[in-house]
Amino acid sequence: MLKTLKGRVYFLSALIVLPCYFFIYLNFDYSRIMVESELLKTARVVSNQAAENQDLLVSSTQKFLSSLSSLPQIQNPESPLCAAFVSDITPLFERYINIGVPNEQGILTCNGTQLMSPVDVLDRDYIQLALAEKRFTSSGVLVDRVTGRPTMNFAYPVQSNSDSGVILGATVAVISLDWWKTLLGSSQLPANSIAYILDANQQIAVAYPKNIQLDLPSRFNQIIKGEDGIHRAFVKNEVKDTNGSVLLTFVTGVAVDETLSAVTHRYTWIVFTFSMMVLGLLVLLRYFVLNSISKPLRLLSELSLKLGRNEPVERVQPTGVKEMDELQCSFLDMAQRKAEAEKEIIQQSQTDSLTGISNRDALNRKLSDILIDRQNHCKIGVILLDLDNFKEINDTRGHDVGDDVLKMVATRLLECASSAQLVSRYGGDEFILFFEEESVNEAQILALSDKIRSRILEPYTIQDSEVITSASIGVAMYPDDGKNLKELMVAADQAMYLAKQSGRNTVRRFSWDLKEALITKTELIRDLRNAINNKEFYLTYQPIIDRQGAVVKFEALIRWNHPQKGLIPPDKFIQFAEESGQIVAIGDWVIEEAQRALVALRKRYGDHIQIGVNVSPIQLAKQDSENGRLLSSLLMNTDDRVGKREGLVVEITEHLLMNSDESTREVLLAFREKGIQIALDDFGTGYSSLAYIMNYDIDFLKIDIKFVRKLEQDLASQTLCEAIIVMAHALGVQVIAEGVETQQQAERLIRYGCDYLQGYYFSKPVPLEQALLYQQDKVFCVR
Repeated sequence: MLKTLKGRVYFLSALIVLPCYFFIYLNFDYSRIMVESELLKTARVVSNQAAENQDLLVSSTQKFLSSLSSLPQIQNPESPLCAAFVSDITPLFERYINIGVPNEQGILTCNGTQLMSPVDVLDRDYIQLALAEKRFTSSGVLVDRVTGRPTMNFAYPVQSNSDSGVILGATVAVISLDWWKTLLGSSQLPANSIAYILDANQQIAVAYPKNIQLDLPSRFNQIIKGEDGIHRAFVKNEVKDTNGSVLLTFVTGVAVDETLSAVTHRYTWIVFTFSMMVLGLLVLLRYFVLNSISKPLRLLSELSLKLGRNEPVERVQPTGVKEMDELQCSFLDMAQRKAEAEKEIIQQSQTDSLTGISNRDALNRKLSDILIDRQNHCKIGVILLDLDNFKEINDTRGHDVGDDVLKMVATRLLECASSAQLVSRYGGDEFILFFEEESVNEAQILALSDKIRSRILEPYTIQDSEVITSASIGVAMYPDDGKNLKELMVAADQAMYLAKQSGRNTVRRFSWDLKEALITKTELIRDLRNAINNKEFYLTYQPIIDRQGAVVKFEALIRWNHPQKGLIPPDKFIQFAEESGQIVAIGDWVIEEAQRALVALRKRYGDHIQIGVNVSPIQLAKQDSENGRLLSSLLMNTDDRVGKREGLVVEITEHLLMNSDESTREVLLAFREKGIQIALDDFGTGYSSLAYIMNYDIDFLKIDIKFVRKLEQDLASQTLCEAIIVMAHALGVQVIAEGVETQQQAERLIRYGCDYLQGYYFSKPVPLEQALLYQQDKVFCVR
């Protein structure tokens, strides 16, 4: 959630709002504590006030009784004068509900209220103490015998005015505890508040409200939950006499639930109001985020996606937020600049920088678009041309001249093929044209191709000199020659290479024979990859006979026994192996197999036996590469039992020497330095030159089979074979004649001085097992 802008805004809002809720809670808790404190204070005030009032009543009563006991009217408690006096003064003191003066025997006849008969009050402890100890005493809480109400009675001894040691009786004042209820009522205590006055025995003397059960807490000066489930702040205050004894105890329990409930209600309303404000703020904030941030950002995101998909980017309505509108305008301006830059880049990327015409990318895009849009409802003609021997122009005249030729070729193509949909430089010295019209047909395309060929052949005047080149042209038609762009281009390319193979400077139309040849080639290249591992290759050995008719050499010839296609001769797959680079692995395998066969053949025929192995130019070119193996190491890696003389002879073709470079020459010379003999195969099929033999120090020269076959009827072949043998011997080179099929051929070659003979006359190439059993039984004589 925090990964989104909206989530972060809400999180920030929560960080702001939650402390407010926390402070509200703290304030609420503080208010509850303050209310509880105030209620405890109220309970203390009421209780203290009751205790103070009681103490004041006691003090004033003591003074009152002290004064009263000294009056002459009280000196005789049994006299009518005393009764009349006390009866008169009692109504004058509201705090006292009764005033009486019992005599020294405790008989009460002098009383403020009328008595039906004298009352004996000597059983009252406080009266006994007053009479006996001659001091002010209190009864504590009791039920007045005269009024029948809870009261607190006080007594003071009446001493004789003439003799202070004589006790005449005691003045008694009775105080009702109703004042305490009045005090509680005037204190406006909360509802459900309670109060008790407990006597010295901690029993209820008076309760407020009336008739409630005693429910004293175990602790005071704190809020306690009562048995009735009401929380009250309980406080107690004790009233003691002069001796320190507890006369009575005031207990006040102030109810707090209603007050605290009011506080809770108030803060609940505060929290509710604040929550509504927060909710409204969040709604406004969400509206602000959506309209001022999220929507503009979403619009910008949509614009960026359109920009990424190269879709048109249109201006949208302003958001009303200045910063967002400015950002949106900047983004749209950037999108426009990007579109312009991309358009320019695309144009540059699809234009050939040298010739100014379209390039391969533009051609592929154009053709793909047409094929997709028309969906086989069109006909397309493609002309692919490649300049012949253009590399020689660059090598001999320089690349600047070559570039000028390419520019002029492009100009001539535009002039010749004004009806072409596109004229493109396909790469290097290749150009391609394609036509897309309803009237396009094969005859028109071939006629235009020949016209282009003729125009390309015309001389190019560059730097006051003429340059001449030609073009090999391939033609393919859609949908006849390919169902998609790839197949169409492959067809045109095959037709162009057919033109190259047909002598160049010509036009060739794609045919399905080419397609079949390509399929066959592809399949053979694919199958070649596993042929060694699957042990599909094997070697045959054709014996080579010396002038005395003895077997002295063998030539190792590879055969491929394909699991589906059967026996495939070397001329059908060696070229493909060279093109795919697999000839290196195959050549190494041939050498290793020939080495193993050499051991067996030398056991059979003697240590002089040698085996000739054909080496491909690709092997020579790649033997020093990072992944290559040194041929010299392979060729010399023979078993010790073979002997000191090297048993393998490298056979190379005359064409290899004709097309060799310095690296090939170094490899061949390295063979000579290591004692590896070299045979020049198919001599006479190329531009035979004595320089090859002299420069590369050739050991053996093999006359090509086509000369040997004509020896009996062609005088030129006879003369040529004899001349080759004489020439080779003059240079110290031995000669091997291939393709000997008759005794007459063998005898004539021996007569010419040929050193070795090879051919079907002696034996066909046979497997190693048959070569080990071979017996040379052909007889020939030299006349």
